[in-house]
Amino acid sequence: MLLTIAVFAIALLILVLSHEFGHFIMAKKFGVKVLEFGFGIPPRIWGKKWGGTLVSLNFLPVGGFVRLLGEDEADKKVLQDKGSFAVKPVWQRIIMVAAGVAMNLLLAVVLFYIVLAAQGFKARLPLLIPFNFAGVTQVEESAVLIASVNPNSPAQAAGIKAGDQVTAVDGATISESQQLSDITKQHLGEKITLVLSNEQGEKKTVEVMPRQNPPEGEGPLGIGMSTVKVANLSFETPSQKLASGVVHSYNLTTYSVAVLGEIISSAIKAKDLEPVSGTVVGPFGLANLTREILKMDNPLIPYLSFVALLSLNLAIINILPIPALDGGRIFFLVIEGIVGKRVKPNVERLIHAAGMVALLALIILVTFSDIKKIFF
Repeated sequence: MLLTIAVFAIALLILVLSHEFGHFIMAKKFGVKVLEFGFGIPPRIWGKKWGGTLVSLNFLPVGGFVRLLGEDEADKKVLQDKGSFAVKPVWQRIIMVAAGVAMNLLLAVVLFYIVLAAQGFKARLPLLIPFNFAGVTQVEESAVLIASVNPNSPAQAAGIKAGDQVTAVDGATISESQQLSDITKQHLGEKITLVLSNEQGEKKTVEVMPRQNPPEGEGPLGIGMSTVKVANLSFETPSQKLASGVVHSYNLTTYSVAVLGEIISSAIKAKDLEPVSGTVVGPFGLANLTREILKMDNPLIPYLSFVALLSLNLAIINILPIPALDGGRIFFLVIEGIVGKRVKPNVERLIHAAGMVALLALIILVTFSDIKKIFF
């Protein structure tokens, strides 16, 4: 447990520091005074001045922030300070705010490049018409995806995990979930051999015995499964390999945006946040995923892929025009650039505060959902 917490904390630290460093370095570039570089959400636990900037550790370890002089101040003296964020041109302020997202994108690209290099520059993705760069080899196929594994089931005992893909049963290749269902029903009470493949292309063989009398609502293996279309990409030429991190990030961004759109659409139709809390993973869920990664035989590459995907999704969420997020601040700056006048600082501050309250409420809701899924 302590190892899981430590490894997850390292991932969180990497994501937060890279994001906030983007804000920090561009603020310094444009001569803006950085008042505080905070890890976590206040109240503050610890703080120390370093080079004119207060470096702080805060109570809720789910984010971070860089506080700039004049960013939210209404005091005229502060607004007139040459080191104030407020006196800088709109385009500079937009760059400073967007720099955090840019750093998360850059981190994702670099980590994905390492991951792809370790996998022989091959990638397996859900089929959403991946961006085909300069003739990257693309082979499309169907796969049986394990969507969920029930506790105390034969599948769990065999080491089958959500996200695994079943490629063969008893030596016969399969590509449809119905095939696996038919085979398990024909071998109730008998051991069958499954060949599994994960997202990194690693294969393993497991033996599992389908139950003759499964609990109500569960199948013989105790899994939820579906047939998915996947694309196998192979980056072969030097130019393709050089661009592989960018291409892979683009493909996953396309996929993430599509999934996010479906989640938001479901929440709006249901007029409820339950679809969001049931699908989105919070701190407890991410820590649980970290624990599952550490159980793998070679966890380093899956861990780097995990951190890269988190960084990519952090960039996507942060650029949305939601109050309290970078995208929300950019939205106000764009309005200022168009009309030539800044929105009243007090009004903007209240809107961002309301956005922060809503985000914290969502985090709490998702956290309870995580706990329910993990322990109940």
